[in-house]
Amino acid sequence: MKILQARSEFVRGVGKIPSVLLRNRFVELNPVLQEGEQPFSYIQRPALHYWTAVGSGPIRTIFHAAGAFNDDLFVVSFDTLYRVDNLKNSTAIAMNLFGADDAGSPVAFACTGEIGDIPNRMFFADGQTLRVYTEDGFAFGTLTTTDVPANGDRVVINGTYYEFTTGSVDTGTPAGTVGAPWLVAIAVGNATATLDNLLAALNGTGLAGTQYSTLTDPNTEVAGEVVSAGFIRIRALDAGTIGNGITTTETGADMSWGGATLGGGGTPGVVNVALPKDIGVVSIAFINGYVIVIPAQGEGVNGRFYWIAPGETTIDPLDFATAERSADPINKVVVFGDQFWLPGQTTTETWYITGDPLAPVARVQGVLFDRGTIPGVGLQVKDSLLIVDNDGGVFQIRGGQEQRISTPDVEERIRKAIAASAVLL
Repeated sequence: MKILQARSEFVRGVGKIPSVLLRNRFVELNPVLQEGEQPFSYIQRPALHYWTAVGSGPIRTIFHAAGAFNDDLFVVSFDTLYRVDNLKNSTAIAMNLFGADDAGSPVAFACTGEIGDIPNRMFFADGQTLRVYTEDGFAFGTLTTTDVPANGDRVVINGTYYEFTTGSVDTGTPAGTVGAPWLVAIAVGNATATLDNLLAALNGTGLAGTQYSTLTDPNTEVAGEVVSAGFIRIRALDAGTIGNGITTTETGADMSWGGATLGGGGTPGVVNVALPKDIGVVSIAFINGYVIVIPAQGEGVNGRFYWIAPGETTIDPLDFATAERSADPINKVVVFGDQFWLPGQTTTETWYITGDPLAPVARVQGVLFDRGTIPGVGLQVKDSLLIVDNDGGVFQIRGGQEQRISTPDVEERIRKAIAASAVLL
């Protein structure tokens, strides 16, 4: 008596039909067998083998970029980023980077190529903060406060003057000079908020005219990186030892710099990359010298994405575009050759790098799919893109066509997983 084997899992709650399970196998047509003989081969999935242990776990993401960083692996284990060489030696690059509440969520990575004497840089994001790692690291400086800066206190960074004020930030003609410093608003009774206004002035983010002088130019030598209770940390925009020569002074009884200049440039390190609207980052990718950055959608940025220009580590607030076909949020960016695809909630668009520095990105006309994907899903497999829609259907997009490749039983399991994730969120 011939016993037929399942070609896929089968689950049906209606009618109380027993589950048919398929484990550690994948099914492939075998042209040697005849139709009546069930012309399929059941190929065993290769087993996993222990290689090394990294951190305390869980392992959230493993990333490798061929030809960069000596072909080492980068591993996120719990809240720490590790670098692992081919001899299994692991080094903790930065600890306490990721929130414990999201210890199981993946981290997105994108590695840039070398540009002249600018080395490889590795950008990574956990849904909240965008960061960059480089072996030729950036110089840092820390300004510490013991109280709210007083009216008229000044911070001077390599000859650019910033003055704290309780009055209007547009008094006079601020120009960043000793006689006409850029003005930074004092948040009465709140030192952290006051330092946050200084960070916004340095980066050209936040609310010009409220937090700092309306016409303030973003600082061209340093970026405000992080503000916490009682201190602000800045970093040089250029990597390497050159940043160690940037001078830092202040006038104010309750403020002090950690040194007369920035320090630590030229050593490996991780720094934050500020977003113009102070929002999280859900996906990143590298293509033709540019880093494409997908911010957390909502907050007035549905369909928007940013880019980081070749060789840069900061985002110009004007370097953004918006998916044009629909107002649905973008969930991911996936690179295909010289194009990058933007799967959204209900549509998928295709864009490319133009080579024009004044308008570096543009949408591929005539290539659009009225099907999106659930957040966090969108996988390149050779010359095709796999997406999962909100109904649990798995679709393959290739050659301008889309094809459903999932079966009803698989879709039912995906729908249950989507529902379970919604409850957890």
